[in-house]
Amino acid sequence: MKGPGIKDYLRVIQDKKAEALKQGQTEMEINSKELHAEVSPNHATMPTCCQAIYKLMLEGDEILQRPKGSTGFGSHLTVRFHLENMENRVQMYPGKKRGRPAKSDEEKLAARRAKMKRNTEDLTNLIKAWLNEHGWSYEENKGVLEAFNGDKKWVINVQGIKRGRKQTLPVKLGEVIKHIDDLNTHYSMAFNDSLTYRRQWNEIPAMVKERLNMSVILADKKGNITEL
Repeated sequence: MKGPGIKDYLRVIQDKKAEALKQGQTEMEINSKELHAEVSPNHATMPTCCQAIYKLMLEGDEILQRPKGSTGFGSHLTVRFHLENMENRVQMYPGKKRGRPAKSDEEKLAARRAKMKRNTEDLTNLIKAWLNEHGWSYEENKGVLEAFNGDKKWVINVQGIKRGRKQTLPVKLGEVIKHIDDLNTHYSMAFNDSLTYRRQWNEIPAMVKERLNMSVILADKKGNITEL
């Protein structure tokens, strides 16, 4: 059996507004979990419940608590509706698909941070510029940089963001070791800087890294390069 639709939720919220006005209240709060339990106790219609709440929000109404996750739907949604001058206030989220709200400042900041993560191409270009600054020439072949400075050779395996399952640093190191054929050549793996990679690198015995002539290159979000 199909559960309540958005019209059912809209009607209940409007009734609550009318009752609150009748009692002389100037504002009221609605929580999605409580509203869902009242309107749809036997059906999973939480997205529809939240959609209705967003749809009836007017400019000046407040989201006191946002749902967890990125969908905008969930049992934590709590909104304060202001009941004064409703006829002259415009809809807060007009035309939003499925009634989803605009992103909060926190969500926008998280999105900006996500964009700052360098993929393999970005990380490779950053390291190229860094090598140029330090007097190294280089050749590139499928994510591997072979750098030269006089009689010195440096092979850098760039491990930026790639699709597929995320591998640990030791696993990636094992793949690089398969291609080591000259212990006089300096080898490195390059990553976007993270506490996890730093911890995993520090757990590898220093003697092993010294014997392999191996280091790790880390690039932070500001483009700073660190070699460990």
